[in-house]
Amino acid sequence: MAGHGRSPRAVGAGASVVLGMAGAGVAALAGAASWAAPTLGVMIAAVTWGAHAAADRLGRTPASPSVPDRPAPARDRAVPADTSPWLTRASEAAAKLDRHRRESTDPTLAQALANASDRIRSAVDQLRTRADVVGVIDATTAGTDRAALRRDERRLAKEATVAAPGPVQEAKRASAQAVAERLASLTRLADLRDLMTATIEATALRLEAAAERGSMLVSLRAADEAGTRPLDLTALGDELEAVQAGLDKLDEITRILNDTDTTP
Repeated sequence: MAGHGRSPRAVGAGASVVLGMAGAGVAALAGAASWAAPTLGVMIAAVTWGAHAAADRLGRTPASPSVPDRPAPARDRAVPADTSPWLTRASEAAAKLDRHRRESTDPTLAQALANASDRIRSAVDQLRTRADVVGVIDATTAGTDRAALRRDERRLAKEATVAAPGPVQEAKRASAQAVAERLASLTRLADLRDLMTATIEATALRLEAAAERGSMLVSLRAADEAGTRPLDLTALGDELEAVQAGLDKLDEITRILNDTDTTP
């Protein structure tokens, strides 16, 4: 693959620039003021860079079972109300799994839980960045009345129909088309926002399931004092793969958002 010769940070920086440019396109399509377009582009670029940095960490495994507690990062943007509960539950699942890692006295299980805890904490970071993207979309479309735009489109189309052929009729048709394109852009953004929010929810639930798998493993090992039963980490691994699938889906939604934003 072409990306093998590039560092994850370089790839992340490039993607941030591209998505930032696309974000400016979102603002323009959504009818934002001229000053708002570059501002939105910078915001999305910063959010995307955070996602790639978290993805870079997700692919790493810790050198030892000891994983230091990480303080929650400072946030200067409000989390969208419909994503906030899932971010909280995801963070709680990560903390729960880390507690199990500290409680485990079996070196093999402790290492497995340390690896899982590190991956889940990185996944939580990525969910936060995607929630930020949802917030950027909300900020971009705030104050836009789609119902009013639909009325404008119908009115302009009707006025174009009854107008005499000539410059006025052409101007009315062009105005109706411009409103229709703006409505289509806003609808695409709304649909992608809903899909991203639902995927954040599903991934948070998978994080909780992974934490439960960790609880079960610790309980089973505690019940087997002699340590004669082999550890079966399959279920935990399956849940971690499901978490990764959710993160991949969020990446796909972001790419679709990028493609959508740059469509004329």
